Amino acid sequence: MTNVKKIGHYLFYLIEIAIVFALYTTLQEFYFYPDIFGFGSAEAFILALSTVLVFWFSFWLYKGQLDDDNDWGFSQDFHWDWRKLATAVGGFFLMQLLYILLMNLIGGGVSVNQQKLDDLQHTAGPTYNIMVDLVAPVMEEIIFRGMFFNLLFNHAGKVAKWAGILVSGFFFAFAHNPFWSPYLLVYWMMGSVLAWVYMTTKDLRYSMATHIMWNMLSILG
Repeated sequence: MTNVKKIGHYLFYLIEIAIVFALYTTLQEFYFYPDIFGFGSAEAFILALSTVLVFWFSFWLYKGQLDDDNDWGFSQDFHWDWRKLATAVGGFFLMQLLYILLMNLIGGGVSVNQQKLDDLQHTAGPTYNIMVDLVAPVMEEIIFRGMFFNLLFNHAGKVAKWAGILVSGFFFAFAHNPFWSPYLLVYWMMGSVLAWVYMTTKDLRYSMATHIMWNMLSILG
């Protein structure tokens, strides 16, 4: 591939990521601020349908990238595997352990992002839970794991694997906590564990499962 083609290739992937991210942030507005849009049954149906379409479109772009270049062998064998499911559950408990250790080092408290989410939980109603429990894990895994690795770390190798895990984790952290605070380390850990699950299972559904379990626990807590 010539340098011009490589630049065009990466530019095209960046545009796709930007489109998916824009769709995701737009969905967030509707889920987090339903009162602004005067939600009734018709609006709720339109939002649900729109969410399904955004899921499909985003995953279609992700799969298109894999069809173009997939040295890692991501998402080639779509069936549930107990060992991979155990990796997803193990990733969840690893996040729990590391979270406790990091929060003890930091001294507790909550990040600015978490404080905003806590405030929204009291005002948004049930749409908040749908966004945090389902929409966010699906969309964020497509963006920060699936499309991210296709863009920057699409060639298999041990160095690329661990560099991708750490860099993916950092971008995930900075998107959630764009401040140079100790909480950035907490989100970095979360993103890195999710990336490890994705790289270990080679299937985006398992990192989604880990992410969903984590977010559900945060709501219940």
